[in-house]
Amino acid sequence: MRTFTMGTLFSAVLITQASEAQTVTRSPMTEAPTTKADVGPWAAAIVSRAAQLIPTPAHWDKKGTGDCPAHAKTFSLMCALQRAVDDAGANQPEHSNCRFHVTKDAHEGSCGVLFDENPIFTLVRAPGITTGFWRRDAKPSEAWAGKMSDAASPLMYEARQAVNVVTKKRYSARLVDYNNDPETTFADLQKFFRLVEDRVLTQGAVDLDKSTDDVEIEIYTGGVGVARTFAGWFPLSGFSVSDGAIRFQLDGKQEVPPNTVDREILERAATIITSDEVWNRADNRKCPAAATTWSIYCAVERAQIDIVGAFHHRRPAGELVREIVEARTKDRKYSHRMMDYNNDPTTHLSDVKSLFAEAIARIK
Repeated sequence: MRTFTMGTLFSAVLITQASEAQTVTRSPMTEAPTTKADVGPWAAAIVSRAAQLIPTPAHWDKKGTGDCPAHAKTFSLMCALQRAVDDAGANQPEHSNCRFHVTKDAHEGSCGVLFDENPIFTLVRAPGITTGFWRRDAKPSEAWAGKMSDAASPLMYEARQAVNVVTKKRYSARLVDYNNDPETTFADLQKFFRLVEDRVLTQGAVDLDKSTDDVEIEIYTGGVGVARTFAGWFPLSGFSVSDGAIRFQLDGKQEVPPNTVDREILERAATIITSDEVWNRADNRKCPAAATTWSIYCAVERAQIDIVGAFHHRRPAGELVREIVEARTKDRKYSHRMMDYNNDPTTHLSDVKSLFAEAIARIK
């Protein structure tokens, strides 16, 4: 879906609107944000780019469905915003250089494009890792914890809020329905983009805290460690703190492989679902502590708690199970791999047992 690089995304170019004999000037190129204060101007430039994807009524898809084809020639309101956001999250490097500076209450910074996003981090030194130990042979020399937020999240939030400003109608899917409303004109669309641009300029930094994910970082001797994120656990190196500034390199394209502790977790999970009577075939990814039946997901969660004392959704043990499920079901459209595979009527207890056996065998 990403056909523009950050170097060209906001270059100053004139687009001629042939049907109206007018020109529209693109916003100047804006560097990827590294602080909360940067988010407003950066997001405004993204909105400007989205508006330029619909320079004339002929480029406007008035029958948007919410699905945004990769090679579309016309765009709905939502798909123009999504394309501009996607383009801004393209071109993640093999290794990200992460930089954080001291603020009043934390360290704030960025690793640049990461996980198809431009996340802003806030970190504080922590007494320890709360989501279970990673390895038995060493303990981290220091730990950091905090939040990460996609810098583009204020844009989509303010776009939805703006629909409530420009119309008294209440839609079930605001961006799609406002776009498709017969009463919405092309002039309305242009005004809408300008309104969203103004809103993110003033509210971007505040909105950033409305959508966050937890992050934990553990550091070992030699400045190496692991960043535990919503997207997975990723190795880092070169960690240093100098004059209050934190620096490290993050390999955001290669998750940490499962280790011997993850093997223990999967061996424990394999002992939890031993019969059809204790297998929960209607998983919802909620795992009560007092449960007497378990799904695949909940067996992995229970095993993590039993072995390392806490649960993390993206621990390598669980990621390995997801990888195997995905390979087994590549032709099936699952929303949540472990849950949907667990609930699939064609999945049998023998499949569950072989799933765990295969995962255990892969960890040497």
